[in-house]
Amino acid sequence: MRTDTIYEESIVSKGTAGAFAVIAAVMFFLTAYQLISSPLSESIALTAIFLVLGAVFLDLARNFYRLLIRVTPAEITVGFGLFRHRYPWHTVQSCRVDETPTPGYGGWAIRLSKVDGGRRLVYSVMPGPRVELSLATGRFREIAFSTRNPEEVTRIVRKHAGMRGGAM
Repeated sequence: MRTDTIYEESIVSKGTAGAFAVIAAVMFFLTAYQLISSPLSESIALTAIFLVLGAVFLDLARNFYRLLIRVTPAEITVGFGLFRHRYPWHTVQSCRVDETPTPGYGGWAIRLSKVDGGRRLVYSVMPGPRVELSLATGRFREIAFSTRNPEEVTRIVRKHAGMRGGAM
């Protein structure tokens, strides 16, 4: 944890990482099987494709294993591995517990959803509660992210973004 961190939460996403890991294992198995017996093709290209796909899915499993939420005096950071975004406090307009049903987002990991006519970027670890932020600027005007402590995260965000304690 950084020294200026006010709040930090890390949620393991076993479902997402597990799915990617299974696909990676299948690709590595196919690579080995192809090297040993060449049942699908004599070409090395197919073996190379299996190997590359295995490596890609293994990296995706590693990347989507953990959702990180970090609050500092300057910003809130949310994301999985390399897919992490920072939202400075001056861009946060409102914060509330997200009431959208989990299946409405269509799955785990990072999702792009249409909600009430707008685009929402969602960092989801199913099942579980989420917090929604409305932003003043940026490509996405709304983001939502899973958290084990939605009330605490909402309180902290409202405090640091300069909002009043009421429903925002």
